[in-house]
Amino acid sequence: MGRYTMSQTRRNFLRKVGTSAGISALVLSGSSSMALANVNVQTMANASEGARPDDEIFWDKVREEFIIEKKLIMMNAANMAPTPKIVHETVIEHTKDMEMNCSFQNRGKYSDLTQKSREYIAGFLGADTDEIGFVRNTSEANNTVINGLDLGPGDEVLIWDQNHPCNNIAWHQRAERLGFKVVTVSTDKKLNTVEDLLRPFKVAINSNTKVLAFSHISNQTGTTLPAKEMTTLAHNHGAKCLVDGAQSFGYLDIDLHDMGCDFYTSSGQKWILGPREASFLYVKRDIQAELWPNIVTVGWERSKVNGAQKYESLGQRDDGRLWALGRAVEFHTMIGQTKIEARINYLANRLTANMKSKIPHLQVLTEQANGFNSGIFVGLISKTNAPEAAKTIYNKYRISGAIGGRDNILRIRLCPHIYNSAEQMDLIPDYVAASI
Repeated sequence: MGRYTMSQTRRNFLRKVGTSAGISALVLSGSSSMALANVNVQTMANASEGARPDDEIFWDKVREEFIIEKKLIMMNAANMAPTPKIVHETVIEHTKDMEMNCSFQNRGKYSDLTQKSREYIAGFLGADTDEIGFVRNTSEANNTVINGLDLGPGDEVLIWDQNHPCNNIAWHQRAERLGFKVVTVSTDKKLNTVEDLLRPFKVAINSNTKVLAFSHISNQTGTTLPAKEMTTLAHNHGAKCLVDGAQSFGYLDIDLHDMGCDFYTSSGQKWILGPREASFLYVKRDIQAELWPNIVTVGWERSKVNGAQKYESLGQRDDGRLWALGRAVEFHTMIGQTKIEARINYLANRLTANMKSKIPHLQVLTEQANGFNSGIFVGLISKTNAPEAAKTIYNKYRISGAIGGRDNILRIRLCPHIYNSAEQMDLIPDYVAASI
């Protein structure tokens, strides 16, 4: 599902990380335990050269890097994913370091580590370092953009009806205050071509449209929008483009410069397998002067000259977590993002096929043609005991996903990742069937 041409920025980053010299530099910036973790990950990376999506022997080794409860089938990456050892051990180690010595002098080292993390995120996504500002999650990043643009009466903002609520509700709240218009675009649940997805947006966009804001992948249906084509559409009408990447960062192989969007937001605790409350906001360099920061505090005068850093002025931060986010990027890079994407797609497709064959009355919302689906499976099951079934799926069969029952409908969202096995994709439909 990689959709983008690799920019020079991204190419240089991958070349750097792919060398032993680049990895050694990372090892040296951490402790001996982190160096050991890096060796383990690098061993996997070396073995991954020929790793296929269905190579269970290799992916079994990958799963050893996670400490997930043995009987738990973790299927909720769209909300929160577990972190590999190299990430959570980084958080633990630097939390302990701060407790032992929280002096200005000791904390000074985090400036370099935070900057290194910024460089790795930028390179991983085909962006420049000064286009990355650290935030706590996608909601904060989206609101930074929503509250930072100059909009008023006569202006319009286009949003998608399958957006995450934070990329819809926040626009409506801001519009109530400033008087601009929010237009919601709906797309069909069943799609065949890119044009099927683009057509409703082409109809709705006009000369008054100032922003096109959409989820790259919908957390509600798993549908993937063609972000590059959407960005081109917005720019052709003089509008800016905000891409909510909460469900694509760490899943899709992305190059932001090639995508062309003006803003890209995401969360560290989802598909990238990073720590909680550590993420970023991408703001394209040539429009940074048009986006006002939301929070201004100590150090802002220094940060405002460093591009997107002016949007991360928050006060005291947990710097160890910001460094751990960089380690999550390192983990992905050494395995290979294209391999991770292929593995997730393999598991999701296997799960979908099994669910369709074993579950009666199943309506699959994620079954799209031509690659518009994603690693997110969403299905609806008509069942009078839906609330009890939802409880049984977790309490008895230990399947952790976004599963709920209401109005005699069981709604199931399941998101496999590299810590899951093919065997689990075979077992889950049997467990769901037994619960209903």
